[in-house]
Amino acid sequence: MERFLSADARVMRSSLIRQLTGLVNRPDVTSFAAGSPNAETFPHEQFTQIYSDLVARDKGKIFQYSVTRGNPELIEAVRDRGQRVKNIVASQEETILASGSQQGMELVSRVLLDPGDAVFVELPNFIGATATFENLRARVVGVRKTESGMDLDDLRAKVRQVRSEGAKPKLIYAIPNFQNPSGHTWSAENRSGLLEVANQEDLLVFEDDAYGELYFSGVAPNDLAPMKPDDGDGRVIHMSTFSKILAPGLRVAWIFGPQEIVRRIELAKETADLCTSTLGQLLILEFLNRGWMEPHVERVRGFYDAKSAAMDRALRNSFTGVARWRKPDGGLFQWVELLGDIDTLKFLHEIIDEHKIAFIPGSPFFVDGSGENTLRLSFSNVSDEKIDAGVGKLGELIRARS
Repeated sequence: MERFLSADARVMRSSLIRQLTGLVNRPDVTSFAAGSPNAETFPHEQFTQIYSDLVARDKGKIFQYSVTRGNPELIEAVRDRGQRVKNIVASQEETILASGSQQGMELVSRVLLDPGDAVFVELPNFIGATATFENLRARVVGVRKTESGMDLDDLRAKVRQVRSEGAKPKLIYAIPNFQNPSGHTWSAENRSGLLEVANQEDLLVFEDDAYGELYFSGVAPNDLAPMKPDDGDGRVIHMSTFSKILAPGLRVAWIFGPQEIVRRIELAKETADLCTSTLGQLLILEFLNRGWMEPHVERVRGFYDAKSAAMDRALRNSFTGVARWRKPDGGLFQWVELLGDIDTLKFLHEIIDEHKIAFIPGSPFFVDGSGENTLRLSFSNVSDEKIDAGVGKLGELIRARS
């Protein structure tokens, strides 16, 4: 049947992380693999109250279609909150809602990328993004990471290389706050420097800020300021989501971007899903209107802050001398680089059945095939006791192989 497949379908591949899902998420395994928010943080009681009120007030209307761009009242609320929380000023015409940030990723990519266009990403990078770009037959180019963020000298060199080979540099994809998978945060200087490169090289910037509100104690929110407010030339498309701060099952994200690009995204969305969940949008709108969002996000920050601290303590106790790591300033992930010559993908397969411990090997996050000695540990869904015991055992096994 392959002769019937489109050119796009022929290049689609399942990510290695998805292939590992059944292996690492078994109930008998202490898994540091799941990159999802913890259900304990979801406001169940408040959602129940809102749902009951909506059914009583609006009855069947809450289950009807919505408009493609998104509920107008929720768009207004998102625009208002974007200005208050992130200093982003966007008009209605520059704002659209999506069915989660993964759909937003696909829609942005679909309206911007032709086969062969070059997208520049950090090494390592979010595999959901790189898979999207590759499925649209874009050329994904890895750029080195520094302590401050994307290596701008390497970025310039890669742009020149792509041009010299006759390809078209088009887009820089960036996760400047608590990146998935590395947990890394860019400096203010790196963010402004990236905008300079984009202007000089005539590139667009796709700024994915899914984790930016999940900062930990001692972190100044001003240090996490997005690039979009400094976007004088209209080159930045900013995307964020309610999945990490509220609940992923609601499937609501938002995009701020240049008006013409947002209009094209709306056209693409019409044929993708027609509209984002009406019920999900109304639940979020009511949650915002009742003033519950900011106290809720504060509680969520504290929850993950404590989890990250537990992970860091366990690593210091068990990984000192065999690995390098840096405690993240927010988000859901801890990145670890092993000092010994250990292929973490092979290592995972060796230990999971006998020792019942799982993590995500780092190599799938590197588009250049490197990163064999790295791994991602997610602390969001593991109890403190299991973090301590699981990391302790993992450190013991690594030492035995070093």
